[in-house]
Amino acid sequence: MCNVSILYNIIYKIHRMKDLVIGDCHFGIKTNSIFWLNKQIEFFDKVVMPTIRTENIDRIIFLGDITDIRYAINQYIGIELKKLVHKLAATGKRIIFVAGNHDYYSPVEEYVDYNSYELLFGEDFTNRYNNVTFVTKDPLLENGSLFLPWYWTENPEHFDDMLYRYNIKHDVDAIYCHADLTCWPGPRIASIHGKPIYSGHIHYIVEDSVCNLHNVGAAFAFTFNDVNQDRFIYIIENNKIVKKIKNDITPRFVRIVNEDIFKDDDSMYDNAYVQLIVSSANINKAEYVDRVKFLKNKYVDSNVRVHIIDSDYEIDNTNIKGINSNIGKYIEDNIPTNLNDKYLYIKDKIKK
Repeated sequence: MCNVSILYNIIYKIHRMKDLVIGDCHFGIKTNSIFWLNKQIEFFDKVVMPTIRTENIDRIIFLGDITDIRYAINQYIGIELKKLVHKLAATGKRIIFVAGNHDYYSPVEEYVDYNSYELLFGEDFTNRYNNVTFVTKDPLLENGSLFLPWYWTENPEHFDDMLYRYNIKHDVDAIYCHADLTCWPGPRIASIHGKPIYSGHIHYIVEDSVCNLHNVGAAFAFTFNDVNQDRFIYIIENNKIVKKIKNDITPRFVRIVNEDIFKDDDSMYDNAYVQLIVSSANINKAEYVDRVKFLKNKYVDSNVRVHIIDSDYEIDNTNIKGINSNIGKYIEDNIPTNLNDKYLYIKDKIKK
């Protein structure tokens, strides 16, 4: 692999790389749902592969959690995923997979060798496709890009070792990793010297332009935690996002509140899981009842569900108070002591 890195470093000096960056994929989601697998593969066939060709992509970078289940991979899911990666590798483009927490079978680093990449691909694959690298154990510095697997961002000692090993200020142009950048303390951010960091792990998009931190979000919306949020893959050139390519293939999660249920916009229900949120003050009104019945009958394929909430609670499209209204207290009462400071830090940051 050293020869491969040397080759790409030479190319990099002549030609500035154009990267296609893909966040968490979680193949095997929804308890190994074949429907979701087929939609994900369709996204790669209809969006990713054409983008590689039309945009003259040099590198394809996966930011971790290519698989969903830590302890095992469904045989059919594994076979189809391996076919997909073979197809990507056959393009001849440089492909780098940064391992995420779901790619390992154990949170204990002692078992780092037990990961989904070793299981699915192994030495035969990497010997056949020397343009593909799985970053699972140690960081990889290539073309000014530093790739950090999950253990190296999760473990402070490893992170300090990384700072000692690499001259971030002079040798690193950008960092690709799998971490919750919203939790990084000030001194850690300062140690990166303002270099852009692109990360997976957090499924929603978080941009901190001041500190140059970018949680790019998952490539697919998975649950109602992703409600009313588009999903993208990214083209990065000169270490900056120059283009966002929207995912319209896999299902969206949509939440429609009170009066908005009367909007005649079919696109809201297309290829979507839909929540209709109606306050208790409105649900007894005939026009609301009739509208809900109409929508459930018209959009049978949209998995329309209805939730009734207390009208005294504040409602918006991303946070609904009233559904599981005691969940916050339950979480606070059950946070492990060693994670309490982290929880309070995140809670305070979200409020701000």
